[in-house]
Amino acid sequence: GYTEAMRKLIQQYAKDVTAGQLASGFEHSYRVYHLTREIGEDLSYDDDILHAACFLHDVEMSAGHPRSSADKAEAILHETGFDPDKIPLVVEAIVNHMPGGRPASVEAKLLFDANLLDSIGAVGFARLAVGGFLWHHYRTMPEIVDYLRRELELTGQFHFPRSRELANQKIAFTRSALEQFERELRL
Repeated sequence: GYTEAMRKLIQQYAKDVTAGQLASGFEHSYRVYHLTREIGEDLSYDDDILHAACFLHDVEMSAGHPRSSADKAEAILHETGFDPDKIPLVVEAIVNHMPGGRPASVEAKLLFDANLLDSIGAVGFARLAVGGFLWHHYRTMPEIVDYLRRELELTGQFHFPRSRELANQKIAFTRSALEQFERELRL
């Protein structure tokens, strides 16, 4: 099975390959895993699949990173002795973790929702401001505002009522922060 040693190995791998990634690094993956556990507390899911998918979903951050992260995850999981029957489910969750993805399994839906939850609120505001610059090469504050607004609109895509509950306060904060941001930009 998926031992504590394997979990530590996967977390260490994620920590090593995402070192210095401010917006999508280990801290993001750690928060995402804990958010999935919170969303899924009354759901039945496979925690081995969930843990691996959460910690490996952003191990490769080029354009098209869900696919490249999934490929890297598949390779590392085969090396660690992870249950080979569960690897396709980890891959499916990672490939579909972004808006536009089509998560099918409960684990994939949990990862999708938690990743989106970590893109709103105060942490989300900081992540996307940095990410907009790093991932999308935005060069102006109004571009960042538009990006944050688009991300906020995606919160209609949550799969679980619990995700929506956890999002409400973060959505309110983000709306308020965006209004403040725009007021300050109009000086």
